[in-house]
Amino acid sequence: MKPFASRIFVLSTCLLAAIAIAFAAESQAEAKENSRAVAHFDAGIAAYQANDLPLAYQEFLAAANEGHADSQFNVALMYEKGIGVDQDEKEAVVWYEKSAAQGNSAAQFNLGVLYENGRGTQIDYAKANAWYRRASVQGDALAVGNLGMLYIRGQGVKENKVAGVALLLVSASADQSPANNAKRNLAATRGLTAEMIAAAQALSEELTHSNNPLMPLDQYLAEASQSTDEL
Repeated sequence: MKPFASRIFVLSTCLLAAIAIAFAAESQAEAKENSRAVAHFDAGIAAYQANDLPLAYQEFLAAANEGHADSQFNVALMYEKGIGVDQDEKEAVVWYEKSAAQGNSAAQFNLGVLYENGRGTQIDYAKANAWYRRASVQGDALAVGNLGMLYIRGQGVKENKVAGVALLLVSASADQSPANNAKRNLAATRGLTAEMIAAAQALSEELTHSNNPLMPLDQYLAEASQSTDEL
């Protein structure tokens, strides 16, 4: 059962088009700084489209140094994959963390993958769990699936196959693309009873219909822990 690979958005229109800056709410200095960052970001896109990857990296880096979250993500991904720059997963972790801290869900997901697999950093399941949770709240289906695998394996969290399967069900339903391993991971999960499957299906319904899927998840886990303590 495999975790999902890093999400590649660096050059995807759905990420690169999602730029909106509230100039009216900022000081003139901040507006000038953000304008400069966006200019570098746009130049990075143009360079990438012209297949000048080293220039694309330099432009994204300039915007990233201005605090531009999407550019920070792009720089991280370029380091992770060795696109336009020598591959350096430690640097990828640094830049993913900067972008993830600003709420970029793709960066949060990729950072979770690196921590889970010990790439560019030591394996740290607790940090992987934390970043998958933050991306999951934003509706990242792959993060939901990877979070489920942590519960199934008991990595960084107390093993709970009902919670894990419920998360995989939510992930598989929300993202049916070939990149999503949730269905395969569900089929490979062993040790499930009919009662566990029914409980997971019920929990997955709660997760699906909640604005914050972590709220019913955490409530279920708290109740499960309490029941275990009472035995």
